[in-house]
This record gives sequence, structure tokens and C-alpha cells, in this order.
Amino acid sequence: MRSLQTPGILGVPVRTPTLPPATHTNAWLVGEGEIAVFDPASPWEDEQRVLATAIDARVAAGERVAALVLTHHHADHVGGAVALADHLAATTGVRPPILAHPVNRDWTAVPIDEPWVDGEERTFGGRTLRAHFTPGHAPGHLVFHDAASGVLIAGDLVAGVGTIAIGPTDGDLGQYLASLDLARALRPCVLLPAHGPALPEPETVLSFYLAHRHQRSDQIRRALVNGRATAVELVPRVYPELPEWAVPLGAGQITSHLRWLRDAGLVVGDDTGWSAR
Repeated sequence: MRSLQTPGILGVPVRTPTLPPATHTNAWLVGEGEIAVFDPASPWEDEQRVLATAIDARVAAGERVAALVLTHHHADHVGGAVALADHLAATTGVRPPILAHPVNRDWTAVPIDEPWVDGEERTFGGRTLRAHFTPGHAPGHLVFHDAASGVLIAGDLVAGVGTIAIGPTDGDLGQYLASLDLARALRPCVLLPAHGPALPEPETVLSFYLAHRHQRSDQIRRALVNGRATAVELVPRVYPELPEWAVPLGAGQITSHLRWLRDAGLVVGDDTGWSAR
């Protein structure tokens, strides 16, 4: 997979243990002269070398890595952070700090050296980025907005390939919908997702994601009109083409929607069974 680039930002896709159809996570190198690396993602040594080689070339040209930044705690975003920090410490003598929202300390063993909190701005190589707290896909999820250029580093808020999972363990559909609204209010010019290509029509993308989630919730609610059912029992009604191996993932998505519908007073039940109100 080729590198992705927008002026002042280089995307290096690295293979990760992510969910199909995605196979790679984009590590975004932000700034010129001074670089921040967003989502050094891969746990695999050969892919870590791909990212390290791209960074080494920049360092050899006189640039330096100021920070490693995590959008959230999932393994396909943080898997190479410690390895890259160790590599830079060994090759440059300076270990860059790992930055993330402090909530991530509760969810990952990767050390968070410095918190980057909602509303805080940091500048790297001529680009000033403001962090925006966007939970829903993950409790400590951040997106990073460069207001001067309109670029939004989107993490797993959206994807350029596949869709975004809202799991029942660390996801929250209500928070995710609010995060999509927040991102849309920023009026970015381009979205740089963690998976797939850059998305040049943010308003269209974000509006689609919001509409899709509401349509899915309506579909799940309608699937309950014939009686009580568990999330697993709803899978063939909601995702009829889903392969057997993905049924637990589908059930998890449905559970997240059901909990949101329950909070909205539209269904009743719990994980033992759900009914339309």
C-alpha cells in the first residue's frame, strides 16, 4: 500500500490486526522540521520497520520527532508506539513522549507520558492542532483539528474503508453520535482517517455516518416488533450476509444500538433479551 500525503502531513499505512475489510492503519507524520507521529500502530516488527524507515529518512534530513500521539487505546493504533519510542531513543538519543487523552491510561498498558486533553492546542513543525474529545468508538478517543488548513486527523471516528465498530465493552453509540455532530460543527475541509484514504468531502461523510446509524437503529427496532429477542438472534435479521465468524461482532454492534434505543425509551430489556416498546 502506497503512502498517503497532504501538504505538511505524510501518511504511512502499516499492516495491523484491524477489522476487515481494513488491513492497515495510517500512521500520520505531521509537521515539517519538527514531527509528531500519530498512531504508530503495528505490533509486527516488519511493519514497524516500514514506519521507522520513513521516519529515519526525515531525521537524516535534519528533522526531529517531538511526540508520538495516540488517537485512542485500541491495539491497531498503539501496537508500535513503544517500539518506535525505543528505536528513536537508540538512534537519536532522545525518546519522544507518548501523548494521549488521559482516559486511555485505564485501557492500555502503553505508557502515556503526557496527557493531551480536550481543547488543548499543540504546534508541530508549523501546524497547530487542537484536540477534541470524541468518545463513542473508544472512551478516550481524540480527533485533532488544524483550523488553518481545515485538516482533521480523525482516528476511528470515520473510515476510508469499511465502517466504524461501536462495541458494547468500550463503545457508546450516544457518545459516538454526539462526536460525529461535534466533528461536523468544526467544518473541516478533509478528514484523515486511520483506515483507508483521505476523505475530501467531510460534510457528506459525517452526515452519511449519522444517517446510517439512525437507520440501523430503526432497523433493529423494527426487527423486534414480532417479539422478544437477544442480540445474537437479531443478527440474521439485521446482517443477513454476515459470515459465521463475524456473528459475535454483529451481535456487539446490535447490542450498542439496543442500549441506545433503551436510553431513548424506544425498547426495553437487557442482554438476556429485548422487546420493542
